[in-house]
Amino acid sequence: MREWLRHGRRGAWAAACAATLLLASLAIAGLAAWHFSSFVVVPDHSPWAEAVDVEAVSPGRIELTRTEPAERPGYFGLVWQGGHAIVGPIVDSGADRVTRRLRDVRGYLEPGTPAGFDSSVYSGDPRESLGLPFRSVAVPDPLGPMPAWLIPGAGRTWAIVVHGINDDREIGLRIAPALHRAGLPQLLISYRDDLGAPSGPDGHHHMGETEWRDLAAAVRYALGHGARRVVLVGYSMGGALVAQLMERSSLSNRVAALVLDAPALDWRAILEFNAERMGLPGFLALPVEWAIGARIDPEWDGLDAVSHPEDFHLPVLLFHGEEDEVVPIATSEAFAAELPRWVTLYSVAKAGHTQSWNVDPRLYDQRLRRFLQETKKRPVTEMITGR
Repeated sequence: MREWLRHGRRGAWAAACAATLLLASLAIAGLAAWHFSSFVVVPDHSPWAEAVDVEAVSPGRIELTRTEPAERPGYFGLVWQGGHAIVGPIVDSGADRVTRRLRDVRGYLEPGTPAGFDSSVYSGDPRESLGLPFRSVAVPDPLGPMPAWLIPGAGRTWAIVVHGINDDREIGLRIAPALHRAGLPQLLISYRDDLGAPSGPDGHHHMGETEWRDLAAAVRYALGHGARRVVLVGYSMGGALVAQLMERSSLSNRVAALVLDAPALDWRAILEFNAERMGLPGFLALPVEWAIGARIDPEWDGLDAVSHPEDFHLPVLLFHGEEDEVVPIATSEAFAAELPRWVTLYSVAKAGHTQSWNVDPRLYDQRLRRFLQETKKRPVTEMITGR
């Protein structure tokens, strides 16, 4: 009997230990899921750039330590404390260093200066960075005035440019000259929880589910100031705002075309992709989904644009970098495959997240201008009916 009790106590102790470990594991998993959900739902406007090491600076040239960011093809902004420049293509490379073109230096730059690459390239307002005329305007919105830049143009079709999560209007400056040459007035907008913009009711990002209303306010502003139609341009989560407007708003019948760059078209797929990229099974994205659901209660199916192809029967120009480590290119490929009549997809080699323009600005702008020219030829009735 005593032996049986001894074994029973051991079994109970083992069961208690196992239960404790299970609870601890669940608690750790829950905390990890909550932590990773914050990357999606909590606004974070701290400065961000991929660090590069400056080895030498000479007129029109900069030498950088050979690293993955320093070797990326194309054009990037170089940012440092109190300064900004534009770094161009590689002109020479050695075992330890790469030499790239350097222009438009503002501020003092010397070897050893802590600096980083910014894929937005330009810094400042449209006049300061590009010499384009503009006005700062406030778009009326139910939450309060949303700051925007208005670059004038002669046409009656306006471009409304929407940046991604925790980004800002400067990303739209890359294509501003091409849109300006095409004659489109441009509205580079802010939305809730941006710096300088009103906060949402709960202070959280909602993956486009609420932010699209701020885009709708911008569309109404454009229509009230002379626009007949609009072209919506969305980067990353800006693409989710565009998709939500097309799915939810009666204003979608005033949209002539979409231009999307690495758009967030399927948030579940994005979470699974990032879990796998960290070396975890894709199903481990589920706890993060649950944490996001506990914080903002999204309608997941509504955040999957591929599930709503009927809402996108209009011309769509879509760029996506083949080396995107944030939004999987597979989501853009699935969207294009679902809508072959409407979507023109350009997969860009060696381009990271929203870096398709950076790799080859001339080709990107050429494709954009050709798309806009073809869109102009389509009758307004065809735009509205999708026929």
